[in-house]
Amino acid sequence: MKLEPLRVPAARTYASPLRSAPTPARAAAPPSPVRAHKVGLAGEAHAAAGEEKRRSQRVLLRVRASLYVALNGKLTTFETVTLSVNNHGAMIILKQGLPPETRFVLEHSGTKERVACKVVRPSREMPDGFQIPIEFDSPAPNFWRIAFPPNDWRPLDDL
Repeated sequence: MKLEPLRVPAARTYASPLRSAPTPARAAAPPSPVRAHKVGLAGEAHAAAGEEKRRSQRVLLRVRASLYVALNGKLTTFETVTLSVNNHGAMIILKQGLPPETRFVLEHSGTKERVACKVVRPSREMPDGFQIPIEFDSPAPNFWRIAFPPNDWRPLDDL
């Protein structure tokens, strides 16, 4: 499976026809403590040059999987699908949320391979279900059966 680079046209700014008078000039503001980010593959924020970077690239990929977790002392199985994947985990969708640090086993539906995981942050409720960020106990670059882009890969800025 070959992944092609994603080309997205640069955003263009325009003057709103609803605005009749230009805004007054402001004095230069002091630098903000907020770090600069740019949006990259899968819509995640990348730290600007010289700042902390992700451990591996995320790739938008839908993979069906089964999640095996003990809830209230009872083994429960959920069917799930990924939104994005990387060497260290994925973003999955479930019909219910799971609390951070919940430990479980994820089984790839295509290969039946299993890997131990945990929920790393609180889930977010979306119209299609809860988006849950998960992390493998140890990196598993071959679990998803794809070739990931190199760590220094970035989308082309020009078209």
